[in-house]
Amino acid sequence: MKRLLTLIRAGLRSNFGLSILRYRLFVEKKDRWLVPLIGFAAIGVLPSIYGLILLVQNIYLALKPLGQERALLTFGVMAGQLFIFLFGLYYVISAFYFSRDLEFLIPLPLKPFEVMASKFAVVTINEYLTVMIIVLPVLAGYGVLARGGPAYWVNAVLVYLFLPVIPLAVVSILVVTMMRVVNFSRKKDALILVGTVLLVALGMSLQFLLGRTGRGGLDARAMTGFFTSPDSLLNIVGSRFPPSIWATKAIAGGFSASGLANLALFVGTSLALFAAILALSEKLFYRGLVGLAEVSGRRRSLTRAQMSQRVSSGRHAVRAIFVREWRIMNRTPIFLLNGTLVVLIVPAVFVLMARAGSGRGDAGSILKAMSSANPLIVILASAVFMVLCGSLNGTSSSAFSREGRQFWISRVVPVTAREQVAAKFLHSYLVSLLGTITASVVAAWLLHLNVAQLAAAAGLSLVAGVFLTSVGMMIDLARPLLDWTNPQKAIKQNLNVLLAMCADIGILTVLFFAVRFAVKAGASAGTVLVLLYAVLAALSGLGYSALVKFAEKRYREIEA
Repeated sequence: MKRLLTLIRAGLRSNFGLSILRYRLFVEKKDRWLVPLIGFAAIGVLPSIYGLILLVQNIYLALKPLGQERALLTFGVMAGQLFIFLFGLYYVISAFYFSRDLEFLIPLPLKPFEVMASKFAVVTINEYLTVMIIVLPVLAGYGVLARGGPAYWVNAVLVYLFLPVIPLAVVSILVVTMMRVVNFSRKKDALILVGTVLLVALGMSLQFLLGRTGRGGLDARAMTGFFTSPDSLLNIVGSRFPPSIWATKAIAGGFSASGLANLALFVGTSLALFAAILALSEKLFYRGLVGLAEVSGRRRSLTRAQMSQRVSSGRHAVRAIFVREWRIMNRTPIFLLNGTLVVLIVPAVFVLMARAGSGRGDAGSILKAMSSANPLIVILASAVFMVLCGSLNGTSSSAFSREGRQFWISRVVPVTAREQVAAKFLHSYLVSLLGTITASVVAAWLLHLNVAQLAAAAGLSLVAGVFLTSVGMMIDLARPLLDWTNPQKAIKQNLNVLLAMCADIGILTVLFFAVRFAVKAGASAGTVLVLLYAVLAALSGLGYSALVKFAEKRYREIEA
């Protein structure tokens, strides 16, 4: 146990880099500008958190007259666990198989289950932070509104502590099994990517299949039961993932027999799956690691003429750098999964959550009803959804960090900083465009938007994407993380990505209050949209111009 705790402590220090940050702040006295920036980012996020709390309050007050307020807990827990399942998949692969500390841990007299348990613990702690903004407002809001007693808060804490275990355990079992099979092949990177996509598709397919169970009309008896049982709606919502039902009943039930029984079921299932991981690690974990870093392929000598031909491809500089950026992203499974595929998965997750329930009581029907209330609100809400899916994925805010120690190549190639930034911007914006297109399809399907509404929302998203992409790239260019230990750190554990997301949320919050002020001042919907387009276009032009000028200065200063 002592060795395991030491491994976990070392893993947390490496993961968060707190020792390095403390050294740079207080010893080298560098990066002190981060302190006010982080404070400003936190202030920018506060209005969004306040809005989320208001949303929780409104949903609770809407469900309480029906006696179905417990469904709010189920929705929050299920959303958090589904988020962990889909996005934890990438993190588990990176932490278990692509972390550079493995080459030091494997030769040590450590058992496979100790190494894997320490990695699992670090991933779990990271997921607490990931789902904090999703789950904690629901748990806290429900507890305050329902006036939950000590039993409620104790069970809520216990459920939150075990919340990531079940989805991460399932993901870990699938990943360890997949990596053992992948290691038989010489095309490991391609198989890892294909296998991960298949696992995501399998998980989402199961969600759809489980969600369709029990759909259909309700007879009079079933309708009466729905309104007389406080668990009717939560059973419908949680039918996709039964552990969310156990968690809800454990929290709401407190120290009653039902509450303790469901808590025991939730915790017991979590511990059983964790034990299965440890048992599986002894047989498959190290076998999936052996030879994973091998590089295969034929090597042959090139003449001077052939080398010159390969170096000078005849491509335009921007196009050549764009292709290089594309290859860096696509040839590293962790980059591709956390960057490009996120813009496809987030809309799909939204579809799953919107279709939670059955019949006329699902979230999709509620969204359709809301879409007919105010066209301006529908356009703006759809635009925000498209921006979230397209621009908040970490691609732009890790554009320079992804190069890692190979950034010296960018400094020595005969291509200006302006052209390199243009190529990186095009790559990041292409990912944003893909997210906007995917989100547009989802919004049109769920909200039944007409062509004009869809075009207006998509246009706002595309214009805003230029500015947000520029902001993300400037933040990463200011302090690129080039000395990372595994690819995951360059994009998911990169502080620049978090700062960029906070900045984006702050920008969107300011725009929200500006639109709200214009509406209260009596501006028409058309006027609001025209003004918003003009402001975003101006910000986009200024943002890209500032990015180019900043790059010309920073490229000379960065030491790779």
